[in-house]
Amino acid sequence: MREGLGNVFMYNIIILFLVLMVVFLVGTISYNKAFRVNSRIINAIEKYEGYNSPAYEEIDRTLAIIGYRREGKVDCPQKEGANAMTNFTGKYQYCVYEFKINDKFYNYGVLTYIDFDLPVAGKVKLPIYSKTDQIYQFQK
Repeated sequence: MREGLGNVFMYNIIILFLVLMVVFLVGTISYNKAFRVNSRIINAIEKYEGYNSPAYEEIDRTLAIIGYRREGKVDCPQKEGANAMTNFTGKYQYCVYEFKINDKFYNYGVLTYIDFDLPVAGKVKLPIYSKTDQIYQFQK
C-alpha cells in the first residue's frame, strides 16, 4: 500500500511541474510579443522623430502584421505627470506619452499590455512600459 501512495504522490509532482512549465512558457511568449510591439512602436517614433501621421501609419501596419490585440478600449493612466497622446483610431491597445526634457530635447514613452484570458480569474492585463531615446526638436 505504501508504494501505491508513493506513485500517486510522484505523479502529482510531475503533473504540477508540467503545469508550471506551461504557464511559464505562455507567460514568456506573451511578454516577448508585448516587448516586440513596444520596440516596433518606439522604432517608428524615433524614425519619424515623433508620434505623427507617418509614424502612426507605420505603427498601424506593423501591429497588423504582428497580430497585436485589437479588441477592447484601453484607459491610459498618467505617467510621470503626462497624459497620453490621442491614439488616432483607437484600433490597438497602446498608449504614447510625450515628455519634454528641455528646450531642445524630448522623448516618448510607450505603454502596451499583455493580455491573459484565465478561466477562473477572467481577463488580466499586465502593462509593459518603455521610453525612446532623446529626440532633437528642430522647430519651436
